[in-house]
Amino acid sequence: MDNVLDIAILGGGPAGLTAARYALFAELNVALISPDLGGKVSYPFALRGMSPVDTVWGAEMVRDFADFVAANLQHHIAERAAQVVRRDDGNFDITLENGGQLVSRSIIICTGVRAERLFVDGEAKFWGRGLSFSAISHAPLFKGRAVAVVGSGDRAILAVHILSRLASKVYHIAVREHEISADLANQAWSRPNVEVFRGWEVQQVVGASDSDEPADQDGSDEYVCGIDLVGLNGEVRRLDVDGVFIQMALLPNNSAVRGLVALANDGHIVVDQDCATSVPGVFAAGDITNTCAEQVPVSIGEGAKAGLTAWRYLASN
Repeated sequence: MDNVLDIAILGGGPAGLTAARYALFAELNVALISPDLGGKVSYPFALRGMSPVDTVWGAEMVRDFADFVAANLQHHIAERAAQVVRRDDGNFDITLENGGQLVSRSIIICTGVRAERLFVDGEAKFWGRGLSFSAISHAPLFKGRAVAVVGSGDRAILAVHILSRLASKVYHIAVREHEISADLANQAWSRPNVEVFRGWEVQQVVGASDSDEPADQDGSDEYVCGIDLVGLNGEVRRLDVDGVFIQMALLPNNSAVRGLVALANDGHIVVDQDCATSVPGVFAAGDITNTCAEQVPVSIGEGAKAGLTAWRYLASN
């Protein structure tokens, strides 16, 4: 690898791959720092009685970009960046998780977010098999089915709004009611098929082997069929549902640049209309930024913009 990179891209999801595609087109010396290529687009979603489906708009384009980058990129570093520091000369020192060091003239941060989890039994087991962390992505699959929405704040209320127009029944487990905007919540809760549980916590997400429901014909019990709640008084209740949406906070993966660039109150990186951060030479795109939309096409567009902006920055410096 040359001593100094033109661009170091942190993250190999839709935004990072698109930025890399533009950097390669510009024949820049670029490294992509990511354990994998493609991010979350490679995970299909399935329900009982329904074959697994690809629910991500733009997934095919992301796969095409991943193939192109894998075939043409000289420097794919299959790990994560631990820290980025700006040097006195304007370049950036990048420390990798294994202790390795890189130097780059510019940085594009595309490290995305991770969903806040409950860490209860069944949450990991049924992810992608009736359990989702994104109603925006998977709500259309639940038309005529019963679902539970867990969480408070804007994401949870939006999920209740969306699902109440599709699902036969929506149970909202408002785990942190103090975070809820009353006006938005009352609109969602007024729907006739919405039932709200206040003062209850999720005990576990269950499948057929944990319930009286029969297993699928192939013997599989690997799909959501219920959720167990426990009340403040110790009462336990099971809700029969086909889906569970964990709609709590999205936690930005910002540890490598915390202290380097300006962050919003929720930890997302603040960018302008050109994907530039508060530090010259540092750009960001995708869900890590304050324009987070939880949609692959948006991340692709922002990745392209970040790649072009970084290209212009290098040309003028």
